[in-house]
Amino acid sequence: MNSIPPKMYNENPFKPLADIVHEYILNEIIDFNYLPGTKLIESKLAKALGVSRTPVRDAINQLEKDGFVIKTPGKGAVIAPFNAEDYFDLNNFRYVLEPLAAGYAALRITEKELGTLYHYTVALDEAYQSGDYKNVFSAENTFHEYIVLCSKNKYLIDAYKNIEPQMKRYRVYITADKNLYGFLSKEHYYIYQSIELRNKEVAEAASRRHISLLTTKSRDEIYNDNTKIIQDRLRMMDAFHTTKNANR
Repeated sequence: MNSIPPKMYNENPFKPLADIVHEYILNEIIDFNYLPGTKLIESKLAKALGVSRTPVRDAINQLEKDGFVIKTPGKGAVIAPFNAEDYFDLNNFRYVLEPLAAGYAALRITEKELGTLYHYTVALDEAYQSGDYKNVFSAENTFHEYIVLCSKNKYLIDAYKNIEPQMKRYRVYITADKNLYGFLSKEHYYIYQSIELRNKEVAEAASRRHISLLTTKSRDEIYNDNTKIIQDRLRMMDAFHTTKNANR
C-alpha cells in the first residue's frame, strides 16, 4: 500500500484524518489491492500511510461497522470474505431500490439527462467490446449511479449511496468475468430504452429483470475466499492491477 495521495488531503482540508484514512483503505479494498482475508495491522498501516495509529484504528473500526472488516479473537482485523448470502441479501435490496429509481427516472428525467444516459449506455457497451476490465467497472458504476440520480428522489439516492461501496466490491468481482459482457450489454440497453419510453412500469420491470438475472448468474460463484473460483477470478484481474500500479 502506498502513502495517501496529497489530493485526498487537498480535496477537503477540514476532513478528519480518520475519515481520509477510512476512505483510502476502503478504496484499496474495493480495488482488490487488499484481498479478502488480508490481515490489517495497525502499526504497519500507520507506517505505510505516514500517519499515527489512532486514525488507522478509527478507520478499521468504521470499516468493521460497514461490513468490510471482520475482527476475531486471536486473529485481529481481516478483510471480510465474499459471501453468497451477503451478495444475495444485497441484491434483494437492489431489487427493491433500483427498479423504483428507474421508474422515477422514467417520469422525471429531462431530455438533456436522457442524452447523458444514452452516452453512458454507449460508453458501457464500448467498454464491454474492448474487454478492458477497468473501463467496464468504471462505466458500470457510472450507468447505475446516474439512473438513481435521475430519479430525483433524495431517499432513494441516500439509500443507494449507503450500499454503493459494497456494490462496488462485488461489481469488481463480477465485471472481471468477461463471459458476462454480452449479457450485460444487452441488459443495459433494455434499461435505457425503457426509461426513454418514459413508462414507469416498463422501466421498473427492465431494472428488476436485470438484477434478478444477474443474481441468478453470479450468486452461485460467490464463495469464501479460498475457493478456486475466487482465485481464478482474481487472476483475471492481474492485468488491470499491473497497469494501474504502473500508472501510479
